[in-house]
Amino acid sequence: MSRSYSHLNTAKAILENYHGKTPFAQELKHFFSGQKKYGSNDRRQIRSLCYCYFRLACSLESNLNLEEKILQGYFLCTQLSNRFLEELKPEWVPLISLSAKEKCAHLGLNIELIFPCLNHLDDSIDKFKFAASHLIQPDLFLRIRPNQEQPVKHKLDEHLVKYSLLNSHCLALNNTTKIESLLHINREVIIQDYASQQVGSMLDKVKAQFNKSKDTIKVWDCCAASGGKAILAVDKLGPIDLSVSDIRSNILHNLKKRLKEAKIVGFQSKQIDLTNQESIKSLENFDLIIADVPCTGSGTWSRTPERLSYFNENEIEYYTKLQKNITENIQTKLKPGAFLLYITCSVYQQENSVAVTNLVTNFGLEHIASEIYSGYEHKADTMFAALLRKPVVSSL
Repeated sequence: MSRSYSHLNTAKAILENYHGKTPFAQELKHFFSGQKKYGSNDRRQIRSLCYCYFRLACSLESNLNLEEKILQGYFLCTQLSNRFLEELKPEWVPLISLSAKEKCAHLGLNIELIFPCLNHLDDSIDKFKFAASHLIQPDLFLRIRPNQEQPVKHKLDEHLVKYSLLNSHCLALNNTTKIESLLHINREVIIQDYASQQVGSMLDKVKAQFNKSKDTIKVWDCCAASGGKAILAVDKLGPIDLSVSDIRSNILHNLKKRLKEAKIVGFQSKQIDLTNQESIKSLENFDLIIADVPCTGSGTWSRTPERLSYFNENEIEYYTKLQKNITENIQTKLKPGAFLLYITCSVYQQENSVAVTNLVTNFGLEHIASEIYSGYEHKADTMFAALLRKPVVSSL
């Protein structure tokens, strides 16, 4: 049996035993840890076959067997001729450089079926381009921290690392690039998707409002997770009175470690269940609340394409209710004139524009700005952010 057939059969065996209950990357890691016979090239090819299958699985005909689905997925996601296709599908080799649209036409596939519930997307998203972007592995993005531009670029250039500069502080690199030994992660650069970095434009609006004040801005990152938005807030706003919270104690432990690596000190951290109004009653009021709320994560599925197959439409309703509960509770902790920065990594309008409408209509918050940061033009995630403000009550 040729190595190509061996890779295909191994990919089939892995996929047949996967049921979507854990991240597929974790499943692969577990599989390869018990199969020492596979070298790095073998693992890379098997991994590619599996992920290419997931990128296309939703749009494939149900009457195809698993082997045919894997092959079609690999063909659609590959742009260069290689031994695998030459051995297993030589008739596709002359077509390898065709566009995704042309390849789909050749296979009789509807590219818009790649992404589930496409009709629920926010109106500003190009549905075809967004669906097609899931056939491509996203890049690795770095955000250069203030005053680190020259040192970071010098180190990358010195080690001949290929990168592109999307703006003065955003670097795009191949997803497999190893940078941990070259750069001080969290101190010099933050590993942060391009769309996530773009949320900083909302913080610029906040800073403009507080520039006239000499008081330190009180900021609460209430769903802090790994702390990327908290570090972004510090870098954008300057010295702030920072509080961070999350419902998960292990996440908070890692978050505090990361903030210290980023040289951020003097912050407050607390484990809080934001769905329980009683748990936040004792908190002070804030000038800015950052709410990067739990969501379907649908704007990031090009990084975890197994979610395309295992997503349940009921999740939209589940997260919509959760987000509504959280935001209705935390908005009570806004000072008059304070800002709420609402963020999701979802593309579904129920989690985005509909959630904002609820806060404006039912709680009187002013809509300052909202934006879909579409990453599909840059091999990046797609995110949503909205900036809202609590009105200042007149004393008259």
